[in-house]
Amino acid sequence: MVYQLPPALSIKNLDELPSSINPSGDDLSSKPKRTPSIDSDDHLDNFDDILEYYVHSFGKYQLVQFLLLCIPTITVAMHVMSWTFVSLEIQESSIQNSTNTTEDDTNFSIGFKQDMNGKNSWMKATVQSLYYIGQMTGSYFCGVMGDKIGRKKVFYIAIVIQSLCGLLLCVAPNWWLFAILKAGTGFSQPGIFGVAVVLGTELVGRRYRALGSVAAGSFYAFGEIILAGLAYLIHDYRLLHLIISLPSILFLSYWWLIPESARWLISENRFQEADRILNKAAKMNGSHIPENWWRKMESCAANKTSNSFSTLDLLRTREMRKRTLTCFFIWPVSTMMYYGLTMKSDIGGGNLYVNFALSGLMEIPSMILVYCLIDKVGRKPLVSMGLLTAGLCLIVNWIVGDSIPTYAAVMQTMIAKGAITVAYTVMYTYTTELFPTILRNTAVGCCSTVARIGAITSSCVALWLVDTYGKLTMVIPFCILAILAAAACQLLLPETNGKKLPESISEVEGNHI
Repeated sequence: MVYQLPPALSIKNLDELPSSINPSGDDLSSKPKRTPSIDSDDHLDNFDDILEYYVHSFGKYQLVQFLLLCIPTITVAMHVMSWTFVSLEIQESSIQNSTNTTEDDTNFSIGFKQDMNGKNSWMKATVQSLYYIGQMTGSYFCGVMGDKIGRKKVFYIAIVIQSLCGLLLCVAPNWWLFAILKAGTGFSQPGIFGVAVVLGTELVGRRYRALGSVAAGSFYAFGEIILAGLAYLIHDYRLLHLIISLPSILFLSYWWLIPESARWLISENRFQEADRILNKAAKMNGSHIPENWWRKMESCAANKTSNSFSTLDLLRTREMRKRTLTCFFIWPVSTMMYYGLTMKSDIGGGNLYVNFALSGLMEIPSMILVYCLIDKVGRKPLVSMGLLTAGLCLIVNWIVGDSIPTYAAVMQTMIAKGAITVAYTVMYTYTTELFPTILRNTAVGCCSTVARIGAITSSCVALWLVDTYGKLTMVIPFCILAILAAAACQLLLPETNGKKLPESISEVEGNHI
């Protein structure tokens, strides 16, 4: 992916900027260089302006941090979707054991076998549902704590939990303990993926905010593709979980590699800590930030009334309430369709392993499409069109039935997956832009919490109802809800493209975004 440089910036006192970040590209070396005045510079009381005019909107520092933040999302994807294949392996081992009583059981001395066919098919949905319940709990906890104790600490705690629960999955002696440990890995997922998106979004300038969700989503897609290959080659679920869990141990080094969000530190009036991080970023980007740049922001903060904020602030005022409730509807719908189409990637026919890999592969061009269009078309149209396209593809797939070749049915399913990936990805960026810094991580966490209702529903539908009653139980509700969610997005939410991130509730209520 090629990153474009930001367009020429039009600002006053251009000669006061260091030549390395001169947006016009002119040679200013012959002009007298002066340190920007803290009292007179208009770009020192707003974090977005400091980032764009002095640190760089997207430079070497942000690129390195993006890569570090996104790599763990590969393991997140494998933990999320591993049950799709593990349930088959456990089920097959149980069937083989029941038909061959002389078989040596030593291969399963550590682990368990379970018949999940027929009347026991609810077990498959239960295990995955418990994972999503863990996600639901983790989404709220990680969201709220991310705004209280910082993004970095929550990110690291989540990595530790994923490492421990992932390794213990390898030795779970029965299916219900396995399900509880799956819930533990689910608890860690929002702390890794969700916080990575927030950290990435808060790290860059306006034009590059979409990169947070696009980059994390692309690495997540790679994780799905890798999982399909590993599951095809490895038929021992314990070894499979060991392989996808071991990399998490390496991520324990992130405590020394990932800094706290400078934007969050400023919102907490911890200016000197933010100063150290931004100076390091500016130095790596070949730029320069004025000394004591934070004095003006500190002065502004001292004149403001200090308030504590809670989750209830998402609903107290009119505009915040409208945005929150609308997101609380769109998130579960897009999540339900995303996970449903992933777990049931063979709903249109074909091989599960191949379709699952294609499903993950389809997400990559969808991410590229998001990156190319999100700042040109806007957030609202992409979310709405993604939801509508996915719903219509499912309806067409059901109407034509078996009258078309398998490859055509698979193609329709892949288009639906790509379309919902667009909507799902954009919603991460969109949500971070709709809410103020003081509640941003809380808002994303609460939206992700509510979204688990859709995820739990998708596991029950894809792993139980479709197998029992047919694919109509998936197609009709998915399509109707997709249309309603698209309409809600288009009619109730404002466009945030090109607007600065709101810092306070008053800015949101005044639509100053």
